[in-house]
Amino acid sequence: MSSQDPVFDSSFQSRLLRPRYWPSWLALGALGVLAFVPPRWRDKLADALAPLVLKFSKKQVYIARTNLAICFKEQSEAERDAILMTSIRIGLKSLLGFGEFTWRGPEHLMKRISVSGWEHIAAEQAAGRPVILVVPHSWPIDAAGYYFSRQGLNMCTMMKSARNPVFDWHINRERAKNGCRVYERSAGIKPVIKAVKSGLSFFYLPDQDHGREASIFAPFFDHPKATLPALPRLVKLTGAKAVPVLACYDEATHGYRLEIEAPFADYPSGDLLADTCAMNECVQRQLTRYPGQYMWFLKIFDTREGQEEGAEGLYEEGIKRIRRGLSPHS
Repeated sequence: MSSQDPVFDSSFQSRLLRPRYWPSWLALGALGVLAFVPPRWRDKLADALAPLVLKFSKKQVYIARTNLAICFKEQSEAERDAILMTSIRIGLKSLLGFGEFTWRGPEHLMKRISVSGWEHIAAEQAAGRPVILVVPHSWPIDAAGYYFSRQGLNMCTMMKSARNPVFDWHINRERAKNGCRVYERSAGIKPVIKAVKSGLSFFYLPDQDHGREASIFAPFFDHPKATLPALPRLVKLTGAKAVPVLACYDEATHGYRLEIEAPFADYPSGDLLADTCAMNECVQRQLTRYPGQYMWFLKIFDTREGQEEGAEGLYEEGIKRIRRGLSPHS
């Protein structure tokens, strides 16, 4: 990735073959083997592994339970734990099936994805306009990216580099394989604006916490959330419509399901806060309908409204206690 062209460079680097990365390559090899295992068998393995994740991934479980307590405060602890267990199962089933997008062909994969609401995309295609796909962090989001690319949508997206360079290279190479331009988040929004104006659609993740400086606080499940107010600006600058999409894993059919909604109406309105709230309300509606599909392990509320500069995020005190072998709650 260069300063002149901040797009992800998918070329292989020999440093990824160092011995320290061999376990990562073994993990990718295992996913390659699982790509040829029937999905219902893979799903049974995920069901068996889910209780172990709940038992041993204490930091991630603490973050998820904190998020669920904020978002579903009217539900009992048992009901929220049921959502958490569903999320863990869905996450494992999506992970164990990720190798399909590398090793299986489109004839196999497109049959594994069912779609509702495609007419909203088709209408924009017929008008010759790109779209901004507003896709929250549900576990099978890569199935959505794959499907749209295979259906002829030339796309771009933004990502944050993974800590493991092998996984970072592999995941983003897969995302770029069908012509998608992948930009590092640190490159800023200007390359995306230029790409959308040139005709590329944008795969936009609306629910990340980008910190205080870049965000405004907008309600999300009646809790102030640091939210990037980029969507109304993107729509205004590019003329592309914002189309909500939710990617799901259907445990009954052992396949993927994409739910595409009508584009945001009368958007942007000119009121930046109201437009950002409308985006959060859309995501909230989707997650209320399918709460078990979401990556509740993300630190979505980390930046707190009114906290002093340099203060710890919402989750840090509990995480520190977990590292000391204590309960996250004092």
